[in-house]
Amino acid sequence: MKNICLISIIILFHTTLFAQFSPLFSLELRDEIDKIIYFDTEISYDLTPGFIIGIVVQDSSFTYSYGTITKDSLVKPKNNTLYEVGGMTKVFTASLVQLLVEKGKMHYDSCLNNYLPQKYHNPLAKDLKIIDLITHTSGLPRMPLEFGTKELEDNNPYAHYTDKDLMDFYKDYYFDEKTKKDYLHSHVNFALLEKAIEYTTKVSYEKNLTENILHPVGMEDSGILLSKEQQPRLAQGYSVAGKETPFWKFKSFKGSEGLKTNVEDLIEFAKLQLGQKNMTLHQSLRPTHEIYCKTGVTKFARMAKGWHVLKNKKYYDVVAHSGTTSGHRSFIGFVQETQTAVIVLSNSEHGMGGLGYLILRMINNNWKKKKK
Repeated sequence: MKNICLISIIILFHTTLFAQFSPLFSLELRDEIDKIIYFDTEISYDLTPGFIIGIVVQDSSFTYSYGTITKDSLVKPKNNTLYEVGGMTKVFTASLVQLLVEKGKMHYDSCLNNYLPQKYHNPLAKDLKIIDLITHTSGLPRMPLEFGTKELEDNNPYAHYTDKDLMDFYKDYYFDEKTKKDYLHSHVNFALLEKAIEYTTKVSYEKNLTENILHPVGMEDSGILLSKEQQPRLAQGYSVAGKETPFWKFKSFKGSEGLKTNVEDLIEFAKLQLGQKNMTLHQSLRPTHEIYCKTGVTKFARMAKGWHVLKNKKYYDVVAHSGTTSGHRSFIGFVQETQTAVIVLSNSEHGMGGLGYLILRMINNNWKKKKK
C-alpha cells in the first residue's frame, strides 16, 4: 500500500510539472498577459503599432506577438524582427568592461584618463574612475553640452556627432564638485567607456561586442551595423506624434545606444544572466548584478554595474534595464532566484506602461513566493 501511495505521488508530481509548461500553459500565460495589457496599461495600437514579448520561466521560453510591424501592414512582429534597443546597449558595454577587468586590462578604480590618449586627458578628472562611469556617478551630464548644435537631422541625434566631438567635450569639461559622485543617468558615461574599450584593446567596439558577448551567447542576429539581409527586418519606428522615424545612425555613442537585436537573441542573453547557458561567461558577468549605490529615483531603485536593480522587501530583487530611441522601446528584466525573465520590444517611442515589470511580477505569482 505504501508503495502504491509513493508511486501515485511521483506520478502526480511529474504530471503537475509537465502541465506547468505544456502548450496549455502557454495559452494560459497569453491570456494573463492580455489581461495585464487591457487592465493595467494604456497601450494603444494607434500609438504603438506592434510589440513582441519574450518570457523565460525556468528552462522554458515563450514569445507573444501583438499588433503589426507597420501601421499600414497586417504583418505581425516575428521572433526575428529587429528593433533598436537604445539604452539597453549599456548593459552590453558594462559586460565588456567586466570581462576586461577580469583579464586585468582595465580596473574599476583606475582613472578614465589612463585608458585614453594623452591629448584627450582632462586634468580635472584625475579622480574620475571607471566605476563612476559604469554606475552613473561620474558627475558628467546626460548629453554633451553642445550636442544640439550637431543635431542636423530630425529624430537622428547621433548621426553627425563624432568621436572627436565627444573627446573634445570630455577633455574640456569642467566638473562641478557639488554634483560629482551623485547618481545621474548619463549617456556620455557609456560613450566614453566605448572609447576606453577601443583604445585599450586596439579593436573596434562592435568587434569587441561581437567576439566577446554576442557570438558566445548565440546572439547571431544582433549588432550595431546591420547587413543587407537584416535591414528589411528592422521594424519601422514611430515617434510620440505617430510619425515614421528614421533608423538611428551613429558616429559616436554606439556603446550607449547603438545595438539592434530581436526577441530570440535577447532570450538567449536573459538565459546567460540566469546561468542557464555558457556558465563560464555567466560567472564572469555575475559581478555586474551587484548593487553599488542608491539612485534616489525611488526608494527601491539601486544601481549595479550597468544594470538597474529594484529592491523588494518581501521578495527577490529585480535586475533590469530599458531603452528608448526615436521610434523604439525595449525592456529586459529578470529574477535570478526564480529563473524568470521578461523581454518587451516595441516599434514606438511611446511608453509601455511598465508592461515588462508587470509581466515579471505576474509570472512570479504577484511576488507572493517567500524567500527561503
